[in-house]
Amino acid sequence: MGPGGFLVSLLDRGEQTLDVYTEVTTTDDLGNVLVGPAEEPTRISASVQPVTSDELSAVGQDLVTTYRLIARTAPVGAWARIRWVNAGGSWWDVIGEPRRYSMSRRTAHVDALLRERKDPPTPGQARYRLVGGVPAGPINEED
Repeated sequence: MGPGGFLVSLLDRGEQTLDVYTEVTTTDDLGNVLVGPAEEPTRISASVQPVTSDELSAVGQDLVTTYRLIARTAPVGAWARIRWVNAGGSWWDVIGEPRRYSMSRRTAHVDALLRERKDPPTPGQARYRLVGGVPAGPINEED
């Protein structure tokens, strides 16, 4: 039991500190819809667990590091970027859309797979063009 006689869940007291650069949608001068991470982070506490090698594996010499983020609430989306503060400030991408469980208030939580980035990003710089609601790749400023 926690303070005040309330039950405390593992979902409410994650051991890891993460900065989440939430998914934002903007429109450029030409009317194109751009999706990417925000410039300012939201700090959350969450449980972060390693994913087993048979759940996600890479072929060849490239090392793919994958973890599962579990939190009561987290502003994560498919285009969000995450900086794992406790892991030396390493950068992570969300793989696909996070799963949101909401069967009851006690068990409601967010579950997302994270993959480590090989190249640390500059938050707010990476923008992606949506063509007909489908991602069309990063926008190059030289174009």
